[in-house]
Amino acid sequence: MKIPSGGLILASRSSILIVAHVFAAGCCLLVSSCSEKLKSGTALIAEEKENVTPPLPGSPDEWLGHLGSSRNGHSGYALEKDWLDNEPELLWRRELGKGAAGVAVADNRVVAVGNRAGSDTVYCLSVDDGSEQWVLSYKCPEGKRMFEGGPAATPTIDPVNRRVYVLSHQGELRCIDMTNGNELWMRDYAKDLQGRLPQYGFAGAPLLSGGTLIVQPGGSSGSVVGLDAATGKKLWAGGADNVSYSSPVSFKHDGREMIASFNAHGLVVLTPPGGEVVARIPWKTSYKINAATPCYYSGHLFIASGYGKGAGLISLAGGGAELVYETRDIVCQFQSPVRSGGYIYAVSGDNSNKARLCCLRFDDGSLQWSVPLGGNRGNVIVSGDKLVVLTEKGEVLLCDAAPDGFVDRGRFQALGGRCWASPAIADGKLFVRNNAGRLVCYGL
Repeated sequence: MKIPSGGLILASRSSILIVAHVFAAGCCLLVSSCSEKLKSGTALIAEEKENVTPPLPGSPDEWLGHLGSSRNGHSGYALEKDWLDNEPELLWRRELGKGAAGVAVADNRVVAVGNRAGSDTVYCLSVDDGSEQWVLSYKCPEGKRMFEGGPAATPTIDPVNRRVYVLSHQGELRCIDMTNGNELWMRDYAKDLQGRLPQYGFAGAPLLSGGTLIVQPGGSSGSVVGLDAATGKKLWAGGADNVSYSSPVSFKHDGREMIASFNAHGLVVLTPPGGEVVARIPWKTSYKINAATPCYYSGHLFIASGYGKGAGLISLAGGGAELVYETRDIVCQFQSPVRSGGYIYAVSGDNSNKARLCCLRFDDGSLQWSVPLGGNRGNVIVSGDKLVVLTEKGEVLLCDAAPDGFVDRGRFQALGGRCWASPAIADGKLFVRNNAGRLVCYGL
């Protein structure tokens, strides 16, 4: 099924108080209002080689952490078949315990984490059949925090040194030997890094950049901190903002490695190894919640939030940070937008808005198309020229990553319950979990 962009009524972001998006199917009408004038503009985007987070070593079929091996939502596995006639086959399932953390995959193993009976448990499972290779458990309260509770930060795998980094919602960061599950070191964000626990617990996934593990404890002693990935020793710290719930990204700009942290104040850009803050721009939201991961391309960062705030594009030209445009055509409570070509794809939705899969131009934020989904949230990742979308209600759909209209390539119900973690694709398999703790693996 194809719904063309012409099937939508698009309104100006800058002056219209009421914006109505009428879906071609005629079954959904979303009305939103804004009381302030939004900035509009168009960025001059220079084509450059794909380079978000400098790629971690390893197979293209791995999924090494939050939003994949390059933290941009792209899988190295390109889907070639649609699901219109045959949906993917369920290979295995496992019960993990509660949580909203995604999975990481490397070396024919999948690492996942969940909470039950007052303990977090890290599972290392066989990719082929879900059999247990090792487990590591440690005390941690469930902490419901306005959802089912459990850990919310996706593990990060170092495939070269065969280590995995896992963060609890209370701020205990562990480095674990991937071969046997032995704990190598642990750092407490509050005690060791003088961090500040946010209201809903820590959720930002650690970021591996070379031999440095970049974490976000928040606070005046270093909002962003670089640790020696092998020992956990503190190498540098930068910024003084309180942390929110987003995960950091790293990228190269003007010949330098930079780190973007989307925190309670807004967007902050730092440079390692000293942690110098080179840009800081406010992005005020209700409850100081910024939870989606920034999306970098060609000197620009796309950010999005929920609670009525919307999205915007930040230019890093001239060594600072400047807002190019803002839009309320999408709101992202915690789900992260992804970019493919010159377009942003995102599941828009939050507590007050039903979920929609949306396509926007990266350079000016104009809405190209939008279709309704089940629930209020969801996640999208990219596989070749396709989008794989997981709805909050556990349905997975496949569609083209194309700006000229939505093309449905098949869908199926992967599991029940509420699903907040991003899906993962690795080794020709799709991994999906729900907040209650069921992890399922489908063959692609």
